[in-house]
Amino acid sequence: MERTIGVVAENRPGVFSRISGLMERRGFQVKGVTAGVTQQPGRSRFTLVIAGDDRKASQAVRQIRKMVETVEVSDLSSGFCVERCMMLMKFSLPAERRAELFDAMNAFPHTVASEHGDTVILETTGTGENLDACLETVRHLGLVEAVKSGPLALDARTTTTTF
Repeated sequence: MERTIGVVAENRPGVFSRISGLMERRGFQVKGVTAGVTQQPGRSRFTLVIAGDDRKASQAVRQIRKMVETVEVSDLSSGFCVERCMMLMKFSLPAERRAELFDAMNAFPHTVASEHGDTVILETTGTGENLDACLETVRHLGLVEAVKSGPLALDARTTTTTF
């Protein structure tokens, strides 16, 4: 079972390192992480996906909450959050085979990020499971490489949180 933890913390050097060090010291297996600045100056947002049940997620939230730089932390796994990842896929295939690729991609939201010669780079977003399914669907169509981001997540229940 995986749990998604959202953290807003002061945007200072070493904060991410302290959060990841805490996860390691406490024995949490981090399956995915995304970090970036927020709309609020001086703050960063971290989305962590950890392996574990409700008890493990509660323990992670309590431990992160104790950190001085933490502004807010929440378990976003309640089913009331929107979670997405992004994936870029590079294909090498001649122009006459691209229709086959685009037909296969019709089941997934995507944009063409780049076309140059026989190389096409597609961008798609979705849940981790959706992106895995997308990758399996097009793997045989000249896929050269793919990269998937960690998760981004927002609580869908409220407009007052800093998440």
